[in-house]
Amino acid sequence: MMSTSGPTPQGGTIRHGLMLVVAIAFLTVIGLVLPQGDSGEAFREWFMTSGLFLPLIITLWAIVIVEGIAGLFVMHDALPARLKRLLLTALLPPLRMITASSKPRGWLWLPGIGWKPVGEETSEQLEQKLALPMVILTLLVLPVLGAELAGGETLDNHPRMALATHLTTCVIWIGFTMEFLWMVAAAPSKVTYCLKNWINLVVILLPLVAFLRTLNLFRFTRMLRAGKLLRAYRLRGLWTRLWRLALLFNLLDRLQQRDTKKYCAILEKKIEDLEEKLAELRGKLAKQRGKLPQE
Repeated sequence: MMSTSGPTPQGGTIRHGLMLVVAIAFLTVIGLVLPQGDSGEAFREWFMTSGLFLPLIITLWAIVIVEGIAGLFVMHDALPARLKRLLLTALLPPLRMITASSKPRGWLWLPGIGWKPVGEETSEQLEQKLALPMVILTLLVLPVLGAELAGGETLDNHPRMALATHLTTCVIWIGFTMEFLWMVAAAPSKVTYCLKNWINLVVILLPLVAFLRTLNLFRFTRMLRAGKLLRAYRLRGLWTRLWRLALLFNLLDRLQQRDTKKYCAILEKKIEDLEEKLAELRGKLAKQRGKLPQE
């Protein structure tokens, strides 16, 4: 079922295209400072203290807010709905990829496609278009994993390799975040999609959580004692391992889905296992009911 409000919206291609670039740029700046793995700490610390990070963030943020305020006067739906969309993009500028104060309710603007109604059909179409690019993107985890395993704790002693590894993990994270936002926006049930694709959410959130937990490390590195520094590295290692596992799990699932015949066989096996489990539970239930006193 499609969820639409009114006729198909027209126009706004240039404006939405430019704001998409702004939202992706904001997401990229954030991705560059996230602790994505065992590499790039020197680059992240330099970037955050170089005088580039804050001006970029503030400028991109301001563009999103100003465009959102201007968009309030473009649409004619209920003011609370327009204000809600403005608040979302003002708090989280990357959400400008999927919503705006000037976006009609029930519609989604996609680059190269235009306006599409939110619903199952758009969700399936978007999933098909993103399937192959996301498999290729997820495969990048293999060279990243190889570089980190080969370099280990000494990876940062090889600046070029460390930077390449960090940038590659940034590309993976940005790609996963963009896909997740678009798919959630197109899905008829946002909660159902999040529950079904929880591993994608884990891949996106782990670096953010790690960043919040180690933020002081970037600001006060020189002030930390050896013991605190060691604990910080251990914490970073924990998040890194979890992120690797999430990516590898996701890669396996995506590769299985690319081979329709094998994936169908896997799903059939899961159904058989669930049916066996269900029969077992029904047997236990019948047994317990048999022990109940007869009325």
